[in-house]
This record gives sequence, structure tokens and C-alpha cells, in this order.
Amino acid sequence: MMDATESEERVHVSRTDHDGGWTVAVDLLSVADEHVSVEVFDATALVAIDAPMQQTELDIALPEEGGVSSLRNGVLVVESDA
Repeated sequence: MMDATESEERVHVSRTDHDGGWTVAVDLLSVADEHVSVEVFDATALVAIDAPMQQTELDIALPEEGGVSSLRNGVLVVESDA
């Protein structure tokens, strides 16, 4: 069972704007990629963590709707070239 939705204050979030687009990077600390699922909905990245010692959900605010997510070595990146 998942815990209540957490705020993004528990993780490090970096936001940058570049050439008509933006990037949001989230350091998920020591969570292995296989324990993380991400869905981008409107201007929010919904992150679910289901690891043996940590079950939680995070709502990460995005600069605007859309974006494509990728996950590598515990870092979530959502980018838009809008």
C-alpha cells in the first residue's frame, strides 16, 4: 500500500529553461529505476516509488503541460522542446 502523496520538498528538484523548452530533473536519491514509475499528466509528473523499504508517491510540478520523461540511475528527467 502506498503512503500519502508526498510533496517535492523531500527530493532535490532542478528546473531550467532553454531555447524554447524546459528541463526538470529530480534526484530520487538511492531508489533503483525498476522501483519507479512516472506518468506526466497536465503540468505534473506523478512519480510512484515501490521499493522494499520505501513506498510513496510524489507530485512534481512542471513549468507547463507536456514533456517527455526518462529515468536513469535514480534521476528523473522531464523535458519539453515546446
